[in-house]
Amino acid sequence: MFTVRSSHGRALYSPLRLIGQRSLSSSTCNRFPVAAKNAIASRFMEKSVLNPDGPVAEQLAATGVWKRHGGNNRTPSPTTSTPKRRSKKALPTGDKARLNIVGDKLCDDILSYIGPSLRRHRGCDILDIYPGAGVWSSKLHEFLKPRSHVLLEPDAELYRPFLQPLLDKPGTRLVPKSGIIWRELSSILTPEYFPHQVIPENPDARNDTLLVTANLAFHPKKRFLSFDSIAALVLHQFVDAIRSGTLFQRYGRVRMLIWTRTDDKLNFIPRVIQRRRRQAIDNDLLCEWIQEVCGGEAESASWFARDEAIDNASLIATVKRMQSARLFMPPGREPEGFAEAVKAVRTRAKGVVPGKKPPTFKRPYLEAYADLQAANADDETFADDEVNVRFMNTYRWRVSSDERKAERLLEHTKALDKIVALYKKAGKNNITPQIEEAEREWVEMVRELPNILADEFRTYRDNLHAFRQKPPLLQWDKRQYEPMAVQPSEFFPNVPCSLIDIQPRAPHPLLRQTGANSNRAADMFEVILGQLMHQSTQPVGSVLDSLWPGAADYIMPRWESALDVAGGSGFLPHVRCAEPLPRLLNSRQWEELLELWMEWPFRPEFYELLGRTQDDLSEQGEDGPLALEG
Repeated sequence: MFTVRSSHGRALYSPLRLIGQRSLSSSTCNRFPVAAKNAIASRFMEKSVLNPDGPVAEQLAATGVWKRHGGNNRTPSPTTSTPKRRSKKALPTGDKARLNIVGDKLCDDILSYIGPSLRRHRGCDILDIYPGAGVWSSKLHEFLKPRSHVLLEPDAELYRPFLQPLLDKPGTRLVPKSGIIWRELSSILTPEYFPHQVIPENPDARNDTLLVTANLAFHPKKRFLSFDSIAALVLHQFVDAIRSGTLFQRYGRVRMLIWTRTDDKLNFIPRVIQRRRRQAIDNDLLCEWIQEVCGGEAESASWFARDEAIDNASLIATVKRMQSARLFMPPGREPEGFAEAVKAVRTRAKGVVPGKKPPTFKRPYLEAYADLQAANADDETFADDEVNVRFMNTYRWRVSSDERKAERLLEHTKALDKIVALYKKAGKNNITPQIEEAEREWVEMVRELPNILADEFRTYRDNLHAFRQKPPLLQWDKRQYEPMAVQPSEFFPNVPCSLIDIQPRAPHPLLRQTGANSNRAADMFEVILGQLMHQSTQPVGSVLDSLWPGAADYIMPRWESALDVAGGSGFLPHVRCAEPLPRLLNSRQWEELLELWMEWPFRPEFYELLGRTQDDLSEQGEDGPLALEG
């Protein structure tokens, strides 16, 4: 007889997750084994992730560094005497939280996948932070044939045997320092280590003669202040260095290839608007692109959802861009739904256009409901179990309720789309009787929405608006290729990681105006950005007025990029659910907001603005650099 799982009741009330009708990106199988999934969320090193696969992983396991982690990992056999304690000199030391790339084939597949874009770096200098066992470092060295390769490895003695074949090559140098301690990193950014690098006259010039790669993957996570992990902190500092022209970005716009845990990328490359926070805004302002080369879906990613039609349309658009660029997914690396998307593009199948049909979301209870339906079809005694029947009826009611809710979301979306279409037709600053009538009807529709449904509509509409822009708002939806799938066994310990490709772009000139000898535009923008993103779902106008009285009166009517409805990224400031929200602003809209602020005749001085907002700064720590100054 089918037995109700203990998770069934919880699933009914679980937060929004992604499961609904079958989509291109859905699957009934798990991307990672259960042990690897549990490890991602764990605070401890589990035995289940210490299974070496391949010669490098076996050598790492043989060092005893990970085996000694935790008292339970070295329980002696009851049939043997207590082992003698080895001398301290015989015990290798190192950071037990380090994750190492050990898959040769993974590295080969990465270089074959993004190799065309890496060829411009051949013969460059490589700054390699935390190379560890050196599998990725060696493969990258072999591909690029750099003139110099500096490896910053704090556990130099532990990893020297692994790195020795690479160190035997000319131009390669191992420095026993940490590349994530800025004092130590800055100490090697000198002519002694990089004689070919010079500080250019134009700080915005792209520098293809230097490439930075780093492995910031740790398990368990290392937290720092209000940052979820050390990786999040270092990624933030690497991106911020683009604006300030510090660290290795002093040599021009330097490309970075960064390894992280799969869950460290969630807010760095958000896939839904709910995760677009301050770091994602900085990325858009300072980076030409941020691509996930390979990785997997973190378990915690399912807490937020958007319409499956948007995910499918995003995947289809990515496949088309790959075909135009003649990029081919390495065999065996296809992520879930990729093969179906390729087939859909090849056969020119018509997919669901986002915003044209009722939205569908992946929710946890649907998986439990499907299990119950399957059991009902296969087990004749199913109907005799009152618990099963009760759960089945509850889920059936929930499905019906969600379908009715989706119809209302679509109805309101069409009404708002109608108003936008009327504005496009009427032209700028031209309010027609049809627009006035449509707006009156819209006000009545919104007034009838329950608060919970109004919040869901806001989130659904925000994700739709972000995707409809040309180009889309999220870096994820602008990706040039789909990330390759990875396996836990390709890392040691067996915790899946992602490779992130970051190409800086020239910052807006005002973003470089920082410090006492400037107009403090960048400093004021930090405060403005922090305040707006602290209230990311509130209309920009109201937040600006709370920031400084009169700011909205000057900025909002002159903010052309935010009012460009015809361009697809504009808003209707006076129409509810169509106002500009901080989390929906693209990079150009943020830049123009700063320009208008600096043009405002009555703008406050920096110290006045800071004094007005200092009471709130501590609440914004997780979204910005201010936490580092506390």
